[in-house]
Amino acid sequence: PLRSSYAASKHALHGWFDSLRAEAHDDGIGVTLACPGFVKTNVVSNALYPDGTPLGEEAGEKGIPPRQCATAIADAIEQGTPEFTVGGWETMAAHLKRFLPGLFRRMIRQYWGA
Repeated sequence: PLRSSYAASKHALHGWFDSLRAEAHDDGIGVTLACPGFVKTNVVSNALYPDGTPLGEEAGEKGIPPRQCATAIADAIEQGTPEFTVGGWETMAAHLKRFLPGLFRRMIRQYWGA
């Protein structure tokens, strides 16, 4: 809720990378989609809630260091991993959505107050 544009852009990347991976396969080109959680960068400290108020630095402070994220991405590319999540506790949301979608939707609605 209240983040439909953000969610749509993420879904678009999944579709694009899946298509690109299929198209590039016969040419021996691998395509890896990295789905990072929070990373300690200025991106989070400059982010806004839908109403325009600052998201704050709390989420970013709990994030993983940029070097850890970059190393995980480089390792995944080297191993030919098609898609993976990297980060802290927040990456569990991807697994929760896949295996317990109803619970995931309720938690998201409660979190965003919708």
